[in-house]
Amino acid sequence: MGNLLNRLLIMLNDCQIKSTNYRITMTLLLNFHQLATLSIGKVADLCNVSKSTISKYIRVLGYEDYADFKADSIFKENRFGFSLNYNSNIAQFLETQGIERYIATIQNDLSLIHSTLDMNKVTKLAQYLAEYREVAAFGLLFSEIGALDLQSKLAYNGKFITTHLNDLKQKQFIYRANKKNLIIIYSNSGRYLQLEQLSEFRESKNFSTVRAKIVLITANTAMENDPNIDLCLTFKHCSNIQTHANLYPLINDLIVMKYRQIVLQNN
Repeated sequence: MGNLLNRLLIMLNDCQIKSTNYRITMTLLLNFHQLATLSIGKVADLCNVSKSTISKYIRVLGYEDYADFKADSIFKENRFGFSLNYNSNIAQFLETQGIERYIATIQNDLSLIHSTLDMNKVTKLAQYLAEYREVAAFGLLFSEIGALDLQSKLAYNGKFITTHLNDLKQKQFIYRANKKNLIIIYSNSGRYLQLEQLSEFRESKNFSTVRAKIVLITANTAMENDPNIDLCLTFKHCSNIQTHANLYPLINDLIVMKYRQIVLQNN
């Protein structure tokens, strides 16, 4: 899924149903695969608004102009040979292997967390949560599930953290953060810190200038050696099936369990 589709879905969730922005968003989604061939005038006609309204809307989405917007509409999922998107990795696996094998794969990965997750690192992250007042958790697409799940579970325990679905808001927060901030990144591949994953052109990122304390939760053990990460909490998969959306809630349960223990001890 590319930047544009992701941003449109977030906009759809945030808009009032009868608003102009909602109507524009739904129209763009329904005509998504044609956008790369449409002029701004044609898009305005489809949405029954003026070209200036489309221009304003595009800037709200985070694009400088219509050319920038149009360039993002041609995103190809497997342009770089990355075949681990939802349809090719999970949907097709379910269709060819069946639900029993898919559930067994998830169960095996959950068991791996129990047997291989470094609980000393989980405790360290829980200590960070107790120490830092300004905490944020981020991820993209299915990895954002981890951030949202952690936010809710910590809120039950009086700890309130920030998260954003929008990739631009995530980036803005990260690069404006200071040493008082703790930022937890959920990234199964670990590439959140290296690439603009939703971009057509996969531009590189530079985390060396980020001043916040960075914790990465990932299946990529190579990221343990990344100098821009203060703590790398790794988990394992038993196959190449991308089960991380199912694994993050269990990892978060363990983090919150340790956090509760630390808070109780301190009180």
